[in-house]
Amino acid sequence: MEPKVVEVKGILQQGLSLFGTMMRTVESLAPGQSLVVKSTFNPAPLIAHMRRKGYEVHQEKVGKTVVTTFTPSSPKADREPQEHRSVPIEGPEHALDNRGLTPPEPMRRTLQLLSEVPVGHVVVIHNDRVPVFLLGQLDDEGYPYEIIPQPDDSAVVRILKTHDGDGSGEGR
Repeated sequence: MEPKVVEVKGILQQGLSLFGTMMRTVESLAPGQSLVVKSTFNPAPLIAHMRRKGYEVHQEKVGKTVVTTFTPSSPKADREPQEHRSVPIEGPEHALDNRGLTPPEPMRRTLQLLSEVPVGHVVVIHNDRVPVFLLGQLDDEGYPYEIIPQPDDSAVVRILKTHDGDGSGEGR
């Protein structure tokens, strides 16, 4: 099967949301299909997201272009995020609107609130975009969550506090 190829420059020239467009592209991949991203920078948030989805990453620099290839790995790795998402995100909700804030403020506020709410409660955040670095930390710390993309490319994320953790985000 042919890999899907994305030229970042074209997305930016069209004035489209880069992260929103990439997430829609990732979701449109056929099972087993690879993704090739050509950009002038290292797409670190996309790399973290794709690794969590079970993709292997290979990069090479061709002139000024960074070519990042995402290849599906073992079927076991592909199943793990599905199991993680199968936990119902239910409980008393605590809302936090992080729109309009600059990093790292949204992540700091979210982790602070998550550390304060009782186990069994849900932190609901609304961010300007999908908070990929936060999602990586939530995965590392074992907190289930769901992402609800919004029409304006913002994202609502619902996080279930299943255990007490440090939630500080320090040193990571």
